[in-house]
Amino acid sequence: MKITYVGHATIIVETDKCKFITDPLLANRIAWIGPKRLANFRLEPGALDDIDFITVSHGHFDHLDLRSIHMIDKDVPVICHPTLRRIVRITGHKPITLGWWDSKEINGVKVTAVPSYHLSCRPPFHFSRDYQGYVIETEKTFYHAGDCGMRDYFKEIRKRFKIDVAFLPIGAYYPFRRHHLSPEDALEAMTMTMGARGLFVPMHWGTYKISSEPFDEPPKRLEEYAKKKGWETKYRLLQPGENIEL
Repeated sequence: MKITYVGHATIIVETDKCKFITDPLLANRIAWIGPKRLANFRLEPGALDDIDFITVSHGHFDHLDLRSIHMIDKDVPVICHPTLRRIVRITGHKPITLGWWDSKEINGVKVTAVPSYHLSCRPPFHFSRDYQGYVIETEKTFYHAGDCGMRDYFKEIRKRFKIDVAFLPIGAYYPFRRHHLSPEDALEAMTMTMGARGLFVPMHWGTYKISSEPFDEPPKRLEEYAKKKGWETKYRLLQPGENIEL
């Protein structure tokens, strides 16, 4: 299995059974005029080929980027919240809509939408509570949290699934910590979601400057807190464009 951290909340996972991409954001800027990508963009040739499905966690422009979805073959379905159906259809892709705890099997892989706590709006016309994460059950069970704040739903996810790999955000927490995990929050959420098992891969950092904390601070705070708690082996930090094989 191969996991590639493309950057921000975009991750490509390849297993023998499937290949999927989360919250595709492949553009140099968010929403054409927003923050510019600061990490060198490195996507291997063929990285967007043979994808089985796309997951979209919510409607913010840095998580639902129509330009990036356009780069992926039109036959690839987009899994999203029901209120995002109309926006996804603009790309020509088929939306598969799931609400919290709803599941869908795609090419033998089970995808379940799970709760999140965030906020969402997509000016000028879209305002809804469309935020959620996803659990993908294939040879291993993956959890992509999307954007989220600290709440007890992590414990409920643990009751229902045995997560092997969790993608949790560690950036954009100042001054937005109510709706974004801090590095310390992410490590605590990891234990709430997986306990002593599994691997935590941080995301939502090191790509775009969208908040006020120093750009390079999230991984430093993550390392410091992990050492304090004795959790150094529980996570694997990937730089944008870097991948690991399991």
